[in-house]
Amino acid sequence: MPPKPAEEEEPEEPEEGSVPVPPCLAWTDLKKKDATDFVELATAEDAIKFVVERFELRDYESNPISTIKLDFFLWILTFCKESGFSEEKTSAMFTIMKRLHEYSKDHEDVMKAFNYFKQMLLQHSLANTPDCVELYSPTDVKMITQFVHSTFLQHYRLYRFANTRDQEKDQFSTCLYVNTAASPPPLASGKIDDGQSKAQASVVGEQQETSQQQNEEAKAEDKQEEETSEARVAKAVSALLAEKSKELEDSMQKKLDIKMNTIQAKLAGLGL
Repeated sequence: MPPKPAEEEEPEEPEEGSVPVPPCLAWTDLKKKDATDFVELATAEDAIKFVVERFELRDYESNPISTIKLDFFLWILTFCKESGFSEEKTSAMFTIMKRLHEYSKDHEDVMKAFNYFKQMLLQHSLANTPDCVELYSPTDVKMITQFVHSTFLQHYRLYRFANTRDQEKDQFSTCLYVNTAASPPPLASGKIDDGQSKAQASVVGEQQETSQQQNEEAKAEDKQEEETSEARVAKAVSALLAEKSKELEDSMQKKLDIKMNTIQAKLAGLGL
């Protein structure tokens, strides 16, 4: 009896959001899980770490090209997050911008780059059109176009220059000589000198006694100065009160004299 032919296993369907489905560019460079994870990040440090590890830009601190890419990718992902895009919209937007960035390396004309960008964006914005998918709404298209125009296309030549020209580096090396401190002797070799200890204790006691005496003298001087200051204040207040009393007495006397003169004048008019 001939053996039964081996049954062919059906290939497993790829996980949703892991494989791009043409003509849509979503899931090409950024998987669904990646887009979800980025949205959940809370700090800028976490966002930088995510992009560095996901796109292997670990040399960004020493490599200017990696630094530019890191900044560029963060720009795109942050824009999508703040715009409230879904994972699919974020992934497609990321690939569109990544391809536009690569396009700039070989094309100097900004208008050609914009037409290339517009072609990819329309590819994801038209319904009932061959080789197109309706992913972005007219509002999304307007918002994305404004973002790209004010960021990447605004600095297109700078990006192109940075990606196509080798940057000159100045590297220097020098030798530094540092004196090494001598090792301290072991504690086991130390000796206790009673005479020296007593002398040190005596000196410390004298210093403390002198310091205490100086503090007491300083307090006495402060107290005396406070008393002198209070006496001066009291004397000044007494002088001021005496002066004010004299002025008040003179004023009252003048008023009394005026009244007496007035009364005498009236009495004289009456013949008294």
